[in-house]
Amino acid sequence: MREAPRLKLFVWCGFCPDYTEGLAFALAPDVAEAQRLIEAERGYAVSEWGRLTELDLDTKAAFSVPGGG
Repeated sequence: MREAPRLKLFVWCGFCPDYTEGLAFALAPDVAEAQRLIEAERGYAVSEWGRLTELDLDTKAAFSVPGGG
């Protein structure tokens, strides 16, 4: 039996910047699938992805995006 591909966490900081930078994340086996999932969730093609961090799910990590005006 074939194993399902291992999922990774993909995090984009600086995602779709307008007045402020956004944050996007997806759990997927590869970056292409992660981007497809995010575009499907958003409902349109993303033009500015920002900085990508890719982590295996057995890696501890924390991210934060402060709010403000």
